[in-house]
Amino acid sequence: MLARLYTAFRQVGEDLFAQRLISATAGNFSVRTKGGFLITKSGVQKARLTPEDLVEVPLEGPFPEGASVESVIHREVYRRTGAQALVHAHPRVAVALSLSLERLVPLDLEGQYYLKEVPVLSPKTVSATPEAATAVAEALASHRACLLRGHGAFAAGLKERPEEALLEAYSLLTTLEESAEILLYHRLWREG
Repeated sequence: MLARLYTAFRQVGEDLFAQRLISATAGNFSVRTKGGFLITKSGVQKARLTPEDLVEVPLEGPFPEGASVESVIHREVYRRTGAQALVHAHPRVAVALSLSLERLVPLDLEGQYYLKEVPVLSPKTVSATPEAATAVAEALASHRACLLRGHGAFAAGLKERPEEALLEAYSLLTTLEESAEILLYHRLWREG
């Protein structure tokens, strides 16, 4: 099981980078465990993850050294939702649209089916704070993905097996970015 889980973490890191959804050390992703969650460490190369680049974080108490700065958001999502995995990335087009939208409503069939709509959240702080954590957890209680204005996206995987949930959350982020691109192209061509 640990080998499959590590393989899924490595695959998600490689794919997020290859799809240009994160820069080299940006983004983070996690899966729920019995006592907390396993998450990527802060500052590690996501496209070249090793088992040492993961750390387990408890649902209560202090954060372990090296855990992603966004662990506060992951913890709150696991406390408040049924998410089994969480992926945070910086999809370029979706983030650009988040600067002018209150919600992203996909025009494409795939986005409509899997995402329906993606709320754009505007807490005073959009990274690594309890305020951002509460906003994301509340959004993911009723949506599969959300955007933090000008920062990035979070998507939740709900499948029971952790490696499948992680790949599901990654897939939702690719769907979000594809829907954002289609929406942008549609707006540009309609206005042009």
